[in-house]
Amino acid sequence: MGAAAGYVAKGGLNQEAIAKVSAETQKLVSAAKNGGFTITEKGVEPLRKALADMSEHLDTLKAKTVHLSQAPQLGGHPYGKAVAAHDQKGASEAAGSAAVVLEQFAKVVKDADEALARAAGLYKDVEDRAIDATKKIQA
Repeated sequence: MGAAAGYVAKGGLNQEAIAKVSAETQKLVSAAKNGGFTITEKGVEPLRKALADMSEHLDTLKAKTVHLSQAPQLGGHPYGKAVAAHDQKGASEAAGSAAVVLEQFAKVVKDADEALARAAGLYKDVEDRAIDATKKIQA
């Protein structure tokens, strides 16, 4: 079972799981920026497609959870207003809330896509330089 599947099996997406995945994704981005990770344009296509699909799915989930940012209607009395404000904050603003975790995961997906795009671009640059060097040697 992969790391992401393991996190989901142990309780789904949560702030701790997102933090771990984010840290690993940042290592991937860093490696791609430094040329330590390369991939062909053709090889990266299915991976980037999967990330684009995940991004769309996250957008759908965010749209479905937008109501969490609204305070529930618990009456106009002070206690009802206090509980409604607390529920709203816990559901949409607090660390670990659905809205916050979805945003954090969307950033991880975006960062992973950036790493793959960079890795494919770096691969193309290296390949182009090698072709140019070969042409110079043959000339």
